[in-house]
Amino acid sequence: MTGKRSHRSGERGAAIFESIAALLILCLLFFGMLQIFYWCIQKQFCEYAAFYTAKSAALGYRPNFCLRAARVAAISISGKRRGSSNLSEKDAAASYMTSGDASGVYYEYWYPQKKNDPELYLTAGTGTIASGTIRLLNSPLLGPGFAALLGISNNPEPSSSVQTYNYSLLYME
Repeated sequence: MTGKRSHRSGERGAAIFESIAALLILCLLFFGMLQIFYWCIQKQFCEYAAFYTAKSAALGYRPNFCLRAARVAAISISGKRRGSSNLSEKDAAASYMTSGDASGVYYEYWYPQKKNDPELYLTAGTGTIASGTIRLLNSPLLGPGFAALLGISNNPEPSSSVQTYNYSLLYME
Protein backbone atom coordinates (compact mmCIF):
# COMPACT_ATOMS: atom_id res chain seq x y z
CA MET A 1 0.00 0.00 0.00
CA THR A 2 2.27 2.70 -1.19
CA GLY A 3 -0.20 5.37 -2.39
CA LYS A 4 -2.80 5.20 0.38
CA ARG A 5 -2.79 6.72 3.82
CA SER A 6 -3.82 4.56 6.65
CA HIS A 7 -5.62 6.17 9.60
CA ARG A 8 -6.45 4.46 12.76
CA SER A 9 -10.06 5.00 13.62
CA GLY A 10 -9.44 6.55 17.06
CA GLU A 11 -6.85 9.14 15.99
CA ARG A 12 -8.86 11.41 13.73
CA GLY A 13 -8.83 15.03 14.99
CA ALA A 14 -6.29 14.34 17.76
CA ALA A 15 -3.92 17.06 16.53
CA ILE A 16 -6.72 19.65 16.46
CA PHE A 17 -7.84 18.71 19.96
CA GLU A 18 -4.27 18.93 21.31
CA SER A 19 -3.75 22.31 19.62
CA ILE A 20 -6.98 23.73 21.06
CA ALA A 21 -6.14 22.42 24.53
CA ALA A 22 -2.68 24.02 24.34
CA LEU A 23 -4.18 27.33 23.15
CA LEU A 24 -6.68 27.33 26.01
CA ILE A 25 -3.93 26.83 28.55
CA LEU A 26 -1.82 29.57 26.96
CA CYS A 27 -4.78 31.98 26.93
CA LEU A 28 -5.52 31.21 30.58
CA LEU A 29 -1.90 31.91 31.49
CA PHE A 30 -1.83 35.13 29.43
CA PHE A 31 -5.02 36.54 30.91
CA GLY A 32 -3.99 35.48 34.40
CA MET A 33 -0.69 37.33 34.02
CA LEU A 34 -2.60 40.34 32.65
CA GLN A 35 -4.71 40.39 35.84
CA ILE A 36 -1.56 40.20 37.99
CA PHE A 37 -0.05 43.08 36.01
CA TYR A 38 -3.23 45.14 36.44
CA TRP A 39 -3.18 44.52 40.22
CA CYS A 40 0.51 45.51 40.40
CA ILE A 41 -0.23 48.79 38.59
CA GLN A 42 -3.07 49.52 41.01
CA LYS A 43 -0.77 48.76 43.94
CA GLN A 44 1.93 51.04 42.52
CA PHE A 45 -0.51 53.96 42.16
CA CYS A 46 -1.79 53.35 45.70
CA GLU A 47 1.80 53.64 46.95
CA TYR A 48 2.33 56.84 44.96
CA ALA A 49 -0.91 58.40 46.23
CA ALA A 50 -0.13 57.40 49.85
CA PHE A 51 3.34 58.94 49.53
CA TYR A 52 1.85 62.13 48.10
CA THR A 53 -0.69 62.28 50.95
CA ALA A 54 1.95 61.79 53.66
CA LYS A 55 4.23 64.34 52.00
CA SER A 56 1.41 66.89 51.89
CA ALA A 57 0.62 66.29 55.56
CA ALA A 58 4.31 66.52 56.51
CA LEU A 59 4.55 69.90 54.79
CA GLY A 60 1.68 71.27 56.86
CA TYR A 61 -1.19 71.32 54.39
CA ARG A 62 -4.73 71.06 55.72
CA PRO A 63 -6.18 67.52 55.75
CA ASN A 64 -8.76 68.28 53.05
CA PHE A 65 -5.99 69.54 50.75
CA CYS A 66 -3.96 66.38 51.49
CA LEU A 67 -6.92 64.26 50.41
CA ARG A 68 -7.27 66.32 47.23
CA ALA A 69 -3.60 65.65 46.47
CA ALA A 70 -4.16 61.93 47.09
CA ARG A 71 -7.13 61.82 44.74
CA VAL A 72 -5.22 63.61 41.98
CA ALA A 73 -2.27 61.23 42.44
CA ALA A 74 -4.66 58.26 42.15
CA ILE A 75 -6.61 59.50 39.12
CA SER A 76 -5.34 56.66 36.94
CA ILE A 77 -6.98 54.03 39.19
CA SER A 78 -10.12 56.08 39.90
CA GLY A 79 -12.31 54.79 37.07
CA LYS A 80 -14.07 56.90 34.48
CA ARG A 81 -14.25 60.67 34.82
CA ARG A 82 -17.61 62.13 35.70
CA GLY A 83 -18.70 65.74 35.87
CA SER A 84 -16.88 68.38 33.81
CA SER A 85 -15.88 66.48 30.70
CA ASN A 86 -14.87 69.39 28.45
CA LEU A 87 -11.54 69.85 30.28
CA SER A 88 -8.33 67.99 29.53
CA GLU A 89 -7.03 65.63 32.23
CA LYS A 90 -4.34 68.14 33.22
CA ASP A 91 -6.80 71.03 33.46
CA ALA A 92 -9.33 68.89 35.34
CA ALA A 93 -6.68 67.88 37.91
CA ALA A 94 -5.58 71.50 38.34
CA SER A 95 -9.19 72.62 38.74
CA TYR A 96 -9.84 69.92 41.35
CA MET A 97 -6.70 70.87 43.30
CA THR A 98 -7.73 74.54 43.49
CA SER A 99 -11.51 74.21 43.92
CA GLY A 100 -12.07 70.70 45.28
CA ASP A 101 -15.56 69.28 44.81
CA ALA A 102 -16.82 72.70 43.70
CA SER A 103 -14.85 72.21 40.47
CA GLY A 104 -17.37 69.62 39.28
CA VAL A 105 -14.57 67.16 38.51
CA TYR A 106 -14.90 63.74 40.05
CA TYR A 107 -14.24 60.15 39.11
CA GLU A 108 -16.29 57.00 39.29
CA TYR A 109 -14.53 55.46 42.32
CA TRP A 110 -14.45 58.67 44.39
CA TYR A 111 -18.17 58.61 45.08
CA PRO A 112 -19.57 55.11 44.44
CA GLN A 113 -23.25 54.90 43.51
CA LYS A 114 -23.95 51.37 44.80
CA LYS A 115 -22.86 49.45 47.87
CA ASN A 116 -20.48 47.05 46.09
CA ASP A 117 -19.04 49.54 43.59
CA PRO A 118 -15.28 50.17 43.76
CA GLU A 119 -14.31 52.98 46.12
CA LEU A 120 -11.06 54.86 46.57
CA TYR A 121 -10.68 55.11 50.36
CA LEU A 122 -8.27 57.82 51.57
CA THR A 123 -7.03 58.91 54.99
CA ALA A 124 -4.42 61.44 56.04
CA GLY A 125 -3.03 61.61 59.55
CA THR A 126 -1.14 64.36 61.30
CA GLY A 127 0.66 64.52 64.62
CA THR A 128 4.32 63.80 65.23
CA ILE A 129 4.07 61.32 62.36
CA ALA A 130 2.37 62.32 59.11
CA SER A 131 0.72 59.45 57.29
CA GLY A 132 -1.33 58.63 54.24
CA THR A 133 -3.35 55.51 53.55
CA ILE A 134 -4.97 54.61 50.25
CA ARG A 135 -7.16 51.56 49.59
CA LEU A 136 -9.10 50.61 46.50
CA LEU A 137 -12.07 48.80 48.00
CA ASN A 138 -13.94 46.29 45.79
CA SER A 139 -11.18 46.53 43.22
CA PRO A 140 -12.48 45.62 39.75
CA LEU A 141 -9.95 42.93 38.92
CA LEU A 142 -11.77 39.67 38.29
CA GLY A 143 -15.28 39.35 36.93
CA PRO A 144 -17.67 37.65 39.37
CA GLY A 145 -18.15 34.60 37.12
CA PHE A 146 -14.42 34.11 36.60
CA ALA A 147 -13.69 34.61 40.31
CA ALA A 148 -16.33 32.01 41.23
CA LEU A 149 -14.83 29.58 38.73
CA LEU A 150 -11.42 30.01 40.38
CA GLY A 151 -12.88 29.78 43.90
CA ILE A 152 -12.02 33.38 44.84
CA SER A 153 -14.66 34.98 47.06
CA ASN A 154 -13.10 38.45 47.38
CA ASN A 155 -10.89 40.29 44.95
CA PRO A 156 -7.55 41.43 46.38
CA GLU A 157 -7.74 45.09 47.33
CA PRO A 158 -4.60 47.06 46.53
CA SER A 159 -3.63 49.39 49.33
CA SER A 160 -0.67 51.27 50.72
CA SER A 161 0.22 53.23 53.81
CA VAL A 162 3.13 55.64 54.19
CA GLN A 163 4.39 57.35 57.35
CA THR A 164 6.98 60.08 57.68
CA TYR A 165 8.15 62.58 60.24
CA ASN A 166 5.86 65.62 60.40
CA TYR A 167 8.26 68.38 59.40
CA SER A 168 5.57 71.03 59.65
CA LEU A 169 5.84 70.88 63.46
CA LEU A 170 9.30 72.47 63.15
CA TYR A 171 8.08 75.63 61.48
CA MET A 172 4.28 75.83 61.91
CA GLU A 173 4.14 76.74 65.59
